[in-house]
Amino acid sequence: MLRPLEILFRFATAPLRVLPDVIVLGETRCGTTNLCGHLVSVAEASSSSSSRSGQINGTRISRIKCYTPFCPWAFPELDHKESFYFVGHYLGIVDPYFYRMAFPLKITRWWEERVLGNIFFCFDGCAQYLTSPSAPYLIASAYQNENSSSGSSGIGEECIPPPPPSLVACVRNPVDQAVSWWKYENNACSWGESMGLTEWNTSLRSNDYPPKSIGDALKFSQSRFIRKAYADAEHLAKTLITHQTSYNPFYYRMKRLPNWAITWPGGQLSTIGRSGKYSGSIDRYNNVFSTMFGEKVEDSLERKPREGFVHIVPIENQSRGLLLKGALHPIFADCMARSAHRGSKQSDYADLMASIDCAIDNVCTEDNFNTSSRRNSGRSLANMDLEPSSSDLDELAKYFESNKTR
Repeated sequence: MLRPLEILFRFATAPLRVLPDVIVLGETRCGTTNLCGHLVSVAEASSSSSSRSGQINGTRISRIKCYTPFCPWAFPELDHKESFYFVGHYLGIVDPYFYRMAFPLKITRWWEERVLGNIFFCFDGCAQYLTSPSAPYLIASAYQNENSSSGSSGIGEECIPPPPPSLVACVRNPVDQAVSWWKYENNACSWGESMGLTEWNTSLRSNDYPPKSIGDALKFSQSRFIRKAYADAEHLAKTLITHQTSYNPFYYRMKRLPNWAITWPGGQLSTIGRSGKYSGSIDRYNNVFSTMFGEKVEDSLERKPREGFVHIVPIENQSRGLLLKGALHPIFADCMARSAHRGSKQSDYADLMASIDCAIDNVCTEDNFNTSSRRNSGRSLANMDLEPSSSDLDELAKYFESNKTR
């Protein structure tokens, strides 16, 4: 179910909104929903810890307020978790400037930080971003232009750009991920067929879609048709951000993805095999963000590369308190760097992190992790004929093993 009126309102008020401080990029079926839940839990834990203790070692413990993204789909597992913006779910619109439509108003952030003295952050948790060939360029462009929309810090002062967002990639055993995604998407197809949606747009997906087995899906993802579609989508994204123009409310042509590039080129099942090659997707994000946000070289237009912009969280790290604590700390460290840059009421970075670490400690107690993460195991297929065979699993394992050495 869509929310058309709210979507229109949010696009109209996009210039008055903020960008998220944390983006969970994916991967699908790797615990992104679980991790987003942990981000919210940190904010919830701060409410009890701040009221209970007040100070630690002389440092005031601030309350953390987490704002979740707008989702165009009124569906429980998606709502308040992912915006779907850069994969084209808003009639193909992926204009970097309007990404902020899915997030809170600037006055909300100002009220939380300057008046109430709270720590403010918001996130987006769209699992399709990591494998998307176009999302890295569009996301980086949104933040590269973030400063131009907010103005300089004062008359005659040089405007220091804010740090980029905290980027997060959730990963798991690639064979498990492929099987879980195969089951999830085929069950979605069965649900669509039950409503009479039985015909496929072969001009967008080709005659080979949907693949009849997970082995066929792996071959399809490596086909010339899909390789070209992904390359074309990446080239298109580079073209969309090459010639940036200032926002003009009287004439502004929104940047859009064509139908063939939504959500992934070639369809949801074109990612079987691709989505498990985490290192390639993560490297693309690191390279794009390093180019745009690396440390500037003095007297040069070039930038020094940074070690990495993407925090990697294995799914098993979400089911143990100590491991989750180690995963959450660097995510929030980047997030609080943005908060400190804004010069909020609680703007000292060390004070911000003291409040964050206190809340993380409350979330990551071993008592909260008596059971392991249960999400993303993959439900049984409605059509058991599509169940992966042992030979399919062997083929997937060999494929991912061979790609480790490349």
